[in-house]
Amino acid sequence: MLMSSGTVALAQEQGPAEPAAAAKDADQDIIVTARRRDERLIDAPVAITAIGGQTLQNYSVTRVTDMATLVPNLVAGKAASGSSASIFLRGVGSTALSAGFDQSVSFVIDGLPMSRGREISLPQFDIKGVEVLKGPQALYFGKNTTAGLIAITSNGPGDHFEAGIKAGYGFKALDKYTEGYISGPVTDRFGARLAARYSNSEGAFKNTAAEDSTDVLGRAQHRFSSRRGGSESFGARLTLDWDVTDNFKMELKTGATWLNDGGPTDLVERICAAGRTTPASSNGIPPSPNADCKVDGRADVTSLPVEVARANYRYASSNGKMYAKFRSQYGVLTSTLTSDPFDVTSITSYYHFKQTDLNNVAGESYPSTFSQLADFEQFSEEVRFQSKLEGPFNFLAGAFYSHGDFVFNTDAYIFPIPVDPTTGTATTFKRDDGFKSDSLSMFLQGTLALGQFELSAGARYSVEARKSYQRSLAAASAFAAAFPAGIVINDKFDDDNLSPEVTLRYKPSTDTTFYAAYKRGFKSGGYNISQALTPAASQAAGRFGSETAEGGEAGVRTLLFGRALAVNLTAYNYTYSDLQVQTFDPETISLIAGNAGKLRTRGVEGDFNWRVGGGLSIRGAAAYNDAKYKDYIGQCFGGQTVAEGCSLNGGTAQNYSGRTPPKAPKFAGRLGGSFKTPVTDSLNLAINSDVSYTSSYNFTDTLRPDGVQKRFAKVDASVILSGLDDKWSVSLIGRNLTNKLVVTSANDIPFTGANGTRADMSAFIENPREIVLEVGFKF
Repeated sequence: MLMSSGTVALAQEQGPAEPAAAAKDADQDIIVTARRRDERLIDAPVAITAIGGQTLQNYSVTRVTDMATLVPNLVAGKAASGSSASIFLRGVGSTALSAGFDQSVSFVIDGLPMSRGREISLPQFDIKGVEVLKGPQALYFGKNTTAGLIAITSNGPGDHFEAGIKAGYGFKALDKYTEGYISGPVTDRFGARLAARYSNSEGAFKNTAAEDSTDVLGRAQHRFSSRRGGSESFGARLTLDWDVTDNFKMELKTGATWLNDGGPTDLVERICAAGRTTPASSNGIPPSPNADCKVDGRADVTSLPVEVARANYRYASSNGKMYAKFRSQYGVLTSTLTSDPFDVTSITSYYHFKQTDLNNVAGESYPSTFSQLADFEQFSEEVRFQSKLEGPFNFLAGAFYSHGDFVFNTDAYIFPIPVDPTTGTATTFKRDDGFKSDSLSMFLQGTLALGQFELSAGARYSVEARKSYQRSLAAASAFAAAFPAGIVINDKFDDDNLSPEVTLRYKPSTDTTFYAAYKRGFKSGGYNISQALTPAASQAAGRFGSETAEGGEAGVRTLLFGRALAVNLTAYNYTYSDLQVQTFDPETISLIAGNAGKLRTRGVEGDFNWRVGGGLSIRGAAAYNDAKYKDYIGQCFGGQTVAEGCSLNGGTAQNYSGRTPPKAPKFAGRLGGSFKTPVTDSLNLAINSDVSYTSSYNFTDTLRPDGVQKRFAKVDASVILSGLDDKWSVSLIGRNLTNKLVVTSANDIPFTGANGTRADMSAFIENPREIVLEVGFKF
């Protein structure tokens, strides 16, 4: 079951209510690591939503985008270029356009820090729990957490043998999957757990393109599938636990993922500008009769002509089919020494991913496409010292270092032309981009216990260095003037930052906590390696500065009625300075990165979880968020007129001050319950259901007035029959039963708007309705 709040959360996975005395046992408490040590969730003075592994299983949640429904004010979805992800918390995040951006909402998976955004593609399985930390988390987790952090912890080997396997079928996406694990002690001091998951989905969306067609030059195109959104993936994880001595322990987690799908644009649908019902022409080419202007699960996706795909179009498939191929590997070695007066923890990690893809952002009649290589390798090391002094004062100190090496190459085919006999290609432009980064930080936090009060204060000092590059390569001769070869830009960015944090906690009783905190956060600047390389391109135009956050929060959380009712309430107020922002200019095909002056977020969030008794529990969460730009002059949207506000900087910029940023709904909430009861002596029945609601928000970076996702509600439910001790189970699971097709982000379609006419939009859609039948066995 889930208890979630936008700021403070209490998640308790419980069956029937226990007697009050038994309910006070420690094993009834959720343990979190938001302050880099194990503590009860109710004791942790941190803005957090905790999701237990059983909740994920109840709704067959295996993707980060599905987790977003469980957390009010989390808007997450795939995107096409750059980071290939759009993740926002409380209206703060990083859009996908620039591959040079680190994410404002980062991931930590089993202690491994990840901030490139493509982690959204990783399948999640055999999960112990998820912690969603909101607001700046610089002290404990370092950079790239100005908006928050999603920490995912997988299961490890226990003290007894166990194994399990389950298989399921999703009726809407024709999704077949199986998942299993085997775990247990190998010796008295050594344990192992192996888990894996395979899935194959044909997709829940319809492809309306003609099976066979021709482009404007009469070259053949083909629709490879009548469905969109399909994928095939496999992931495996091995965990090894070794108690080397009584006070020294090592844990190794290593895993790999491969994923093949139709590319991010397989989830794209066309939204026509200003309420038009007919798609716009692209460069004078009429739209396909198979395209519509609705978010309705239908879109026209076709292949490239093979002549184009095979003509020095790097990373394109030989048959012109749209695709994405993602591969990743990682390893995390956590070593813990327990001693007096310090516990010492070392986390050594390696992470690598490689993705190639070919994407169509304009549809069947005008297949405006781009292909990419994204190849990232990261090594990191963290060392922490936790004191265990007998007096009222203790401290946590440590250091963190990481080195990253990123290659991001792009070819684009934007204009339909014959293959150039001189250069042997039809591509519009070709670029090799990338960066090398080094991060070093040191942190110190002291805690003073004064009876019922605890005062914590600390800071992290960070030094960041990044060397970025861009190089243009020869494309078709027709574009040599607009996108010439031989442009080389090298950039070196350095910055340092001190982010302090002060927290006062008051505990009048074991099960009640009041707290107030002041925090600052930091995300390094750098260079926009997705900048268009034209004769006017410059180093200065690509540079963006560091992003900082400052503010505070205060909250109360308590357990009432014999710990049967958990109630939490928190208020927060943060200001983000030099917020890193990105926009797309569809006329110049430029991805523009920069900094907004300020963004202020403030709000109130609360939740409750009530174990009523007799196997029944009721839960709910609500979040009100008021986000506003301050001191921000930014780009106009394509086709914006002076009357619509495009009146600054010679008619190229608009004033965003006082406006709500994208992906920032004012209200979001979730209400649900669970009921579990014996049906017979050997059969149990469990019913779970939740309704989530999100108010309207704008999904475009330039705040187009026609780029608004209307308010929506989703319903999730599951019915589970199981045997004694859950040795077997049969589950019927429904996600998004209301089938709300929600837009998480959108970009203008190139060349569909000009001379005061708005461009049509490519909108990214996530989470259609799915009905899953699942059978599982445990041994």
